[in-house]
Amino acid sequence: MSRIAVVGAGPAGCVVTQRLINAGHSVVLFEQGVGLEDAHSARSSMHFSDALREEQLLDTSSFVTDAGPHALPYLRGQGVGGTSAVNAMVQTWGCPDDYNQWERIYGCTGWGWSAVRQEFQSLHMGSSRPLHLGQFSQDVVSSVQRMGAGEVQHGTACADGAGSVALSMVDGKRLDAFSAYVLPLMRHANTAELLELRTQSKVEAVVLEGGVARGVVLADGTEEQFDAVVMCAGAIWTPLLLLRSGLYGPAIGRNLQDHPSLSIIVQMAQNVEEIAPEVTSLVVASSAMGESNIHLLPVNAASSGNGMQFAQLAAAVTKVSSRGLVKEVNQKAEISLCSLSTTDDAEAMRAALILASDVLSAVKENGSVVECYVDNEGTRLHELIAHDEASMMKFVRRQLGAYSHVAGTCAMGDKESDRAAVNAGGAVFNTKQLWVADASIFPDIPRGATQLPTMMAASRIARGIAQQLA
Repeated sequence: MSRIAVVGAGPAGCVVTQRLINAGHSVVLFEQGVGLEDAHSARSSMHFSDALREEQLLDTSSFVTDAGPHALPYLRGQGVGGTSAVNAMVQTWGCPDDYNQWERIYGCTGWGWSAVRQEFQSLHMGSSRPLHLGQFSQDVVSSVQRMGAGEVQHGTACADGAGSVALSMVDGKRLDAFSAYVLPLMRHANTAELLELRTQSKVEAVVLEGGVARGVVLADGTEEQFDAVVMCAGAIWTPLLLLRSGLYGPAIGRNLQDHPSLSIIVQMAQNVEEIAPEVTSLVVASSAMGESNIHLLPVNAASSGNGMQFAQLAAAVTKVSSRGLVKEVNQKAEISLCSLSTTDDAEAMRAALILASDVLSAVKENGSVVECYVDNEGTRLHELIAHDEASMMKFVRRQLGAYSHVAGTCAMGDKESDRAAVNAGGAVFNTKQLWVADASIFPDIPRGATQLPTMMAASRIARGIAQQLA
């Protein structure tokens, strides 16, 4: 039996912990944030806006520095469950060819669709369909289907369409990764004795001796010895902690990807008391740049406090070629997303906004929507679409946001590639007993929400670690 440090109790760390303990290993799970008992009602609410109002559930250490004149916070969760405790709970797998490309293009042997599909099927995160879509979501879905779209497909297929999306909910409440994977271990004596949870315990670096991971350094300067270390701190802090530890591979902190998005503010004609979650549905579409590479994500209306209600429609590109980087400055993470830095990505975003304009025009015909804006200054969506391509994209780059799906900063691949930091088993090159098992390892970001792909990857890596340490 090995004693293993798992750094980070987000979705990846929770899955890794469960897989390793079930294989008979002892795990110390480090989490810099709070435990399950803190902000419990907010983190279990079906409304993700409740969780986002709890500061103790948010990591404020990361900033995007290339999205405008001022650095902007990059939304991430902290505390047990990580971002799975604060996100919109959308459960998608990506497209089969996303993973076939990992194997075919990036040399990640064993990561093709036939293999990862089985891993996806082994995950349990609720994945329930909402009983009510909410007025705005229903209006969007109905309008898109009247335009000829079929039902949106998830998981085993990847096809354009519109419809409800699976959410990580059980009995009308959020199911976060900690509650799904670690809490059951704590409730059974035979597994509880193999687990030690350390909340509000910040890991500063990995202890390396001759390239072998021997333990971790904590924020108070103490060192703790382990037989192996698994990094699950997420695609922002996992590479930065490796850099702090003296690992300077050319791919560490680079190859960063996210799904660029622009939120369209939709003024509703009437106030509606919503009983549905904010996000219940999804529109998937193709463009000239690729298949199923556009998402439109309706967000149901909330009161503005002045008697008006506003919904949102996020227009996003999910198959991207732009790549950025992350670096540490004064103990903060500075992120350069480099979104829309390639022609294909810019063209896909333009196509997404034109589609969004067409869909919202159709929604307006039923009288439920008054107007659609693309900024807080009152710029209307149809005015933006009317601009020439260069002017339109200049505006979009100033307003652009992200899906908070950051990935790729310790990518898998061939050791000879300057884009790869770990092998297909998650082992960090030129080290021993050190693995990465979170979204950092994605060589290319999948076309969908990244929580389930992250958990799938963590599960596969953990199974491999357990076999090696047996």
